[in-house]
Amino acid sequence: MKSHYFYTLTLTIALYLAPIANVNASIVSYTLDNIFLGTTTQMTGTFDWDYTPGDFENGTGTFKELSIPGTSKTIKDLNISFDIGKSIEFSLIQNLDNDGLDISLVFVNALTPTQSTLLDLTQSKWSLGATGTNHSFTKGGISLTVVPIPSAVLFFGSSLLGLISMTKRKQ
Repeated sequence: MKSHYFYTLTLTIALYLAPIANVNASIVSYTLDNIFLGTTTQMTGTFDWDYTPGDFENGTGTFKELSIPGTSKTIKDLNISFDIGKSIEFSLIQNLDNDGLDISLVFVNALTPTQSTLLDLTQSKWSLGATGTNHSFTKGGISLTVVPIPSAVLFFGSSLLGLISMTKRKQ
C-alpha cells in the first residue's frame, strides 16, 4: 500500500513541476508610481518586462496601460524605448500635427526583478506641445507590481499535504 501512495505522490509532483521545468521566460510587472508632471498632473501606466532567466537586461518591455496628461496620444502613437538599467524614453512615432511629445524617465537605480526605483528628478524631463520646452518632474518612481500566487500552486500545496497526511494515517 505504501508504494501506491509513493507513486501517486511522485506522479502528482511530476504533473505540477513539468510545466515549470519548461519555462523559458519570466515576466515582471511594474507600475509608474506617483509620477507628477507638476503639482497635480499625474502620468500613470503599467508595463511588463519579459526576459530570459539570467539575462534580465536584454528583455523586452510592453506597456499595458499608459496615460499622459495634456495629450490625446495613445500607446500605439508612441515610440517607447527601454533601457531597463537606466531609463524609459517616450516620443511620437510621427509628428504631423505639431503636437510634440518627449518624455525621459531616468532611474536612480536600475530596475531588477526584485527592485523598484525612484526617478532621478534632475535628469528626468518632459515636454508636451509645439514649444519643445523641457520641464522637470516633481516626484515619482517605478514600483514592482505584486503578482498573486496562482490557484494551481495553492491546489498543488493542499493536495501534497493531503497525500502526506493520508500516508501518515495509514502507517
